Amino acid sequence: MLIGQFLSNADFSIQNADSVQQALEKLQDMLCRELIVLNGDEYIGFVNETILLDAEDEDAPLSSIKINTPPIQLKFDQHPYDALVMMTVYNSTLIPILDQDNKFIGVSTQLDILKAISLIQSQNESGAIIVLSIGLHDFSLSQIAHLVESDNCRILNCATKVNLDNDNIEVTLKVGKSNINALLNSFLRHNYTIMETHNTIAAFDDTADRYEQLMNYINI
Repeated sequence: MLIGQFLSNADFSIQNADSVQQALEKLQDMLCRELIVLNGDEYIGFVNETILLDAEDEDAPLSSIKINTPPIQLKFDQHPYDALVMMTVYNSTLIPILDQDNKFIGVSTQLDILKAISLIQSQNESGAIIVLSIGLHDFSLSQIAHLVESDNCRILNCATKVNLDNDNIEVTLKVGKSNINALLNSFLRHNYTIMETHNTIAAFDDTADRYEQLMNYINI
């Protein structure tokens, strides 16, 4: 899965020949906090409202003011996780995406990146989420996989977080099964601590019930 597959349909770019006033108007129209500045299809940098309002002449082209040039850019064939890291480190709402010739091809927004991560982590598939804790030296991903598969289930996603304070590792599993009682008992028998469980189907069902109750109330 490539970040180039998750480009925004909206145009968050502006040419450096355009005026400061045009950039301010586009910021308002797009309801965004920053714009990508281009010279043709060459990526230059970012401008935001603060930079634009500091300009002495609103009719001056963007090329005449200082453009913010943080190292925020990705090639189209990089992974969405790279975009997530870059977005977090630089607190950016837009990630410029370039082709193999370093030409600008579009941007990925925070929403685009979240959609990509959701697909990678199978968040759109029904099932259950299990958060386990086990001693760092007792952790075995192959054992966890074996226990899940022994329950006629499959792992859709797995994430780990090491806790050095108590030498434990926290394992978050997304499994493709909603009835996980037998699986939980299996984990307990193998000395795993079950920290949390979440049934994704139950959450959707609850939302549907609430919607039906609202519709019934409206029709009264």
